[in-house]
Amino acid sequence: MKIRNTLIVLTLTALMVPTLALADCMISAEISAQQTDNPLGAFEYTMEFSWDMDSQYGLSHFNLMVDAAGGTCGCDDISDAIFFETIAGSSSGQDSCSVDYNAFLECSGDPTIPDVDGILFKFEPVEDICEPGNMGSGTIMFYSDLEPADIDEEIISMSDKGAHVYCYGSISGVFPGLACDPVATEAMPLGSLKSIYK
Repeated sequence: MKIRNTLIVLTLTALMVPTLALADCMISAEISAQQTDNPLGAFEYTMEFSWDMDSQYGLSHFNLMVDAAGGTCGCDDISDAIFFETIAGSSSGQDSCSVDYNAFLECSGDPTIPDVDGILFKFEPVEDICEPGNMGSGTIMFYSDLEPADIDEEIISMSDKGAHVYCYGSISGVFPGLACDPVATEAMPLGSLKSIYK
């Protein structure tokens, strides 16, 4: 089974710096799954991601959009199906340290980033000791009783909030087979993301 035309958007933000020029940034991710005996879910999903802001400014937070605004999924559909540990994952950080991340389910998008609406998971670094750099890689893990379904025709976007820069990458692998069937990509066309360059 494939998740038909599902929209999953991964966005990253950096510090507010009005003079920062448009960046040639990059992001990519892959999600895999395996069966587990974890009480949070029968399947353990692992998202391996990497980013390069192509600027001197580090990562602030990033989002995984599950359904666009007005889509077929409700927030309860997501919260009842997908679960995270208290520390959802980690990434490389500045000065070779390791950054931990908390996960939050946001039902009305991310108001700090233009055009990022809908239901999403927001991943924020725990910056007590270590902060993310302008490039790096990491792993996020989540759990579900739903069997994995192939991801089909997804969009990943990366944004540098200060410079209003959006980049596009690719996501591959699997995602929990939600019964609500998240909204098709037509609800958030690529042109609406690119319009911020104008």
